[in-house]
Amino acid sequence: MGSRKEESSSLANRGVRLAELLATVSLASDLAHDVPAESALRDALYSVRLARLAGWSRDDLSDTYYLALLYHVGCTGAVSIQSRMGAGDDVSVRRWLSEVDFANRPELMRIVITRVAREWGPRQWASGVAGFIGSSGAAPEVFASVAEVAVRLSARLGASPRVTEALRHAYARWDGKVFPGLPQGDQQSAIARLVHLVHVAQTYHQIGGIAAADATVRDRSGGEFDPEFARLWLQNSHDLLGEIGRESVWDDVLAEEPEPHLWVSPAHLDEVCRALADFVDLKSPYTRGHSAQVARLVEQAASAVGLAEAEITTLRRAAQVHDLGNVSIPDLVWNKPGPLNPSEQARVRLHAYHTQRILTVSPALRTAGEIAGLHHERIDGSGYHRALPASALPLGARLLGAAEAYQSITEERAWRPALEADGAARELLREVSAGKLDRRAVDAVLGAAGHRSKPTRAARGWPAGLTDREVDVLRLLAREHSNKEIASALHISEATVHTHLINVYGKIGVKTRAGATLFALEHDLVQVSTG
Repeated sequence: MGSRKEESSSLANRGVRLAELLATVSLASDLAHDVPAESALRDALYSVRLARLAGWSRDDLSDTYYLALLYHVGCTGAVSIQSRMGAGDDVSVRRWLSEVDFANRPELMRIVITRVAREWGPRQWASGVAGFIGSSGAAPEVFASVAEVAVRLSARLGASPRVTEALRHAYARWDGKVFPGLPQGDQQSAIARLVHLVHVAQTYHQIGGIAAADATVRDRSGGEFDPEFARLWLQNSHDLLGEIGRESVWDDVLAEEPEPHLWVSPAHLDEVCRALADFVDLKSPYTRGHSAQVARLVEQAASAVGLAEAEITTLRRAAQVHDLGNVSIPDLVWNKPGPLNPSEQARVRLHAYHTQRILTVSPALRTAGEIAGLHHERIDGSGYHRALPASALPLGARLLGAAEAYQSITEERAWRPALEADGAARELLREVSAGKLDRRAVDAVLGAAGHRSKPTRAARGWPAGLTDREVDVLRLLAREHSNKEIASALHISEATVHTHLINVYGKIGVKTRAGATLFALEHDLVQVSTG
């Protein structure tokens, strides 16, 4: 007879449930949309229940479940356009435009006026109106960017080929309007059609209850929504939207995962953390590659001070995901050239809390999440989000704090230029003298930074057969430079830039700037020197 100990050992050998990891990702995408926590988890529950009513197979149910959890995983791929539409408030744009029927222009204007614009301050009105008018036809570009990023990230996270393919047109309409080039009607992925309907209906359910959800589904049937799925929803909405999560939506979602449950090896956590790092760093041109660089610094520093291999692994993962909470902060805050006001400061200080809150829900990521949430704490108690004293900060957290501080000040921000390496080292040593950073941690981080050597082009071959000049162009594109700005920086014509971009897109297999930027992040090309 097997014991509890044997059962636990057997489960450990199976690895980590994929559902648990993707549910964590869904919490991050909820944060990026400023919607109620666990909204995407509810999408997954309702989607699987509706698919069961449709009589779908076990494989169909499974793919529907994972697609619902990953539905918004590409959302940081279109921040720059969303920011223009919302006078810098990309978060509000994502939140409120989830309601919109993009084929209904009056409704779109109503949402902008009653939802998005009411968030604007007096100084945002002029830029907001101009930005929205200038970007009003950008929906296809937004969703193409979101879709391409979603496809790449979902594959890295462990989704099946069918799920990743469905993400290519997860926002497509049944009638084919608004998004030219995407399939329509029965040519669309069935799981994408179903999850899209459930997501919109669930959004309206949160706003106005079952009546609002049903009215939206009824009005958009045959237009935005597959009429057969709309009929199925309307026949069963009261049962579908019955009370869930009275104890825990998280537990309900994991219990709802169709059999057989999918498991990944513990080593897969590394790819999940790398994918989450890119998900976050895509949000701003100032942070492209930031999390990966912090992870490299802290890993080398941790090795130098003699931490055990398991501790180094946890610390590296913590560094990769430390800024996950940044997706909750609007572009207008990160791009503000002057000092932040108290409200903006409070929002920034909460990002460490959000990182910790999201990651510690998952047992597999809990330890890394606890450390990640400490990356802005200081040993004199002056840090955030918990203002912990030195006695509460383990060496790993001190190393992460020092590595994050060093990497940040060597990167340009909207309100200041980047510091050269020597200047950054002096700044960290001043923090040591002021009692804020740990001397041992700073010495280890500076040692790691000092031994960093950027590979020369002669010693390195570029991925996908890219040439040196194509890498130059891709690096600047990833930092959101226009073709004209790239041409000026590289002293070439705009026509030549255009030709290089055609070649780059073809070689790396992408169609959008967001997809190209994610490729650059995946292959560590963003911070390459063009020397």
